[in-house]
Amino acid sequence: MAGCLVSLPREAWILEGLTALSLGNKARDEKGYAAALPYHQRAIELDPTFAVGYLAVGNDYSSLSELGRASEYFTKAFQLREHASEREKLQITANYYRNVTGELDKAAQTYQEEIESYPRESTSRRRLGIVFSAQGQYEKATEITRQAVRLAPDQVGNYENVANYALALQRFDQARQMIREAQARKLDDYILHNALYALAFIGADSAGMAEQQQWFAGKPEYENFGPASYPTPRRMAVIWAKRGN
Repeated sequence: MAGCLVSLPREAWILEGLTALSLGNKARDEKGYAAALPYHQRAIELDPTFAVGYLAVGNDYSSLSELGRASEYFTKAFQLREHASEREKLQITANYYRNVTGELDKAAQTYQEEIESYPRESTSRRRLGIVFSAQGQYEKATEITRQAVRLAPDQVGNYENVANYALALQRFDQARQMIREAQARKLDDYILHNALYALAFIGADSAGMAEQQQWFAGKPEYENFGPASYPTPRRMAVIWAKRGN
């Protein structure tokens, strides 16, 4: 494969990298980050200077709780940010502050700048919500992420984040409603199933808990993210709320 890539002009590598990124983003929106990872990895294999590709891989690993690997890719994206557009630079910089240096105020400020510059863009709102949740500001996180839902109703991450903020606030009916809305659009991800397990636990619904345990049992790639990983529903909600991307 390497020999094949060398024979191609750089423009062809860039185009194929963009295609792989787009396919990965589609897989992420519909099925979650584990499904997106192979496409995003392919994007940076095709174009090793693809800053946004490194950002995407970092987001995938972050969502899958491989935080050390995520940090490496976020740092690489930050180092290559001059290869990105102005909008992409904002995304890369905010992620670097949030996930590498831990400067949440700087991350929030950068996301706000992105929202002001690109008001129809949803991802910056979802990620600003994650910053707010990391600061314990779940009301603000919910408000900004609901805006993301309205702007991008086919992105599963928006729904699952609002559901998890609702769990953290112990607003269980709101959490159920967000999950139903995601399911109505045929969106699915392990975080939604974790939330469903928490709701079944809270409602003493043993059949519902068993149903979600069965879902995880059939998916070994999520064995470290299932209900057994979390001691209480509220703790589960706090962990999930901070995990999103």
